[in-house]
Amino acid sequence: MGINRQRYSPIMRIGSSALFYTIGTGAIWFLLPIIAEKSFNNLMIAASILAVPNVVSLVFNIPLGELSDKTTRKKLILVGLISMVFLGLSLSHLVTIFDFLLFLIVFGFGNLLIIVPSRAYVMEISPTHKTSEYFGIFETLIQLGFIIGPIAGGYLIENQLQDSIINPGTFSSVACLISIFFLIFIKDTITPRENILRCIRSVITSDHIFSRGLKDFKNLHRTGFAILLSTFLFVFMDGVIWAIEPLYVTQGLDTETVGVIMAMFVLPFILFEAPAGWFADKYGKTNVFTIGLIVAGFSFIAFGMTYDPVTLSLTAFAATTGIAIASPAIDGLLTDISSKKARGGIVGVWDMAEDSAYIISPIIGGTIAQLYGINMMFILLGVITLVGLPIFQKLLKP
Repeated sequence: MGINRQRYSPIMRIGSSALFYTIGTGAIWFLLPIIAEKSFNNLMIAASILAVPNVVSLVFNIPLGELSDKTTRKKLILVGLISMVFLGLSLSHLVTIFDFLLFLIVFGFGNLLIIVPSRAYVMEISPTHKTSEYFGIFETLIQLGFIIGPIAGGYLIENQLQDSIINPGTFSSVACLISIFFLIFIKDTITPRENILRCIRSVITSDHIFSRGLKDFKNLHRTGFAILLSTFLFVFMDGVIWAIEPLYVTQGLDTETVGVIMAMFVLPFILFEAPAGWFADKYGKTNVFTIGLIVAGFSFIAFGMTYDPVTLSLTAFAATTGIAIASPAIDGLLTDISSKKARGGIVGVWDMAEDSAYIISPIIGGTIAQLYGINMMFILLGVITLVGLPIFQKLLKP
């Protein structure tokens, strides 16, 4: 047992740091739409402006990934966490629209400083035979944080005018300070040869900001392309769920039922990502990935073909169970085929697929829901998944 604890201690340390970070930012994300609606007094503008952090990430993903390959990942994560501490403290002092926009820009950049080096770090500490399992553990802890954070944020908002002694921004800052505590015990995997300013200059001049990361990912050939496509698909699904599922209140469902259905969409990520990673390492990443896509595809179609609350809950759970099964397999596969010297840049390109999906999914999902009904988008997700399965299998075939 002692050997097992020692083997898993690196992933549990970075995972614990990520857990408290996402608890803090989850509370802020819950509050941001409320602030946006009050600031702009227009739901469409408010929803659009919340894409600013993802746009910032899209622009800086690759350069920061390349930078994390040259300097210590731990220091970049630390800078990001410190910025989040100050952002949390400033949240209650946002007065003007300019203040809010500046907050979102820094929020997106700070998040990027944490997520990209963290994922590259997970790649580096993962044993060869446990790459999917380690990512499954890491992503499970992140999802757990994104459940606890909004619950805590909602409670604090509800009670801040009554008996609450802490607001969501301060709560987020405290959570990020705890995240820093766990980060202290992480052993860095990179020893930089130059100071941070020279590393930044190297990213701009030698790597030409984007070119090195794109070249490194291109060297992954069709497998890398399959990873980008599948990552985009999974995140697109997630974006559609969060943007469209709440609209079921317009179909006669009460808000409590819609909330339960949303919880059923989220729960499988906590329950199944870690064990799915273990299965992927043991029985083949492509095999487990295929099973996950089949489950997700048929379940999304079934979800879109019913309005019964019980059936919606069950098919919602099944749909994201499929994603939770498939996702760690892809994460581990990327670790297996990526160059050890270029993982930051590769993660930067990988994260670009995520940010693109988060920006596009509410727009496409909302448009299709408006034209053809909210259920149609979920049916299309299932059809696209099943039709795309042979393409993924061909791309991933050795």
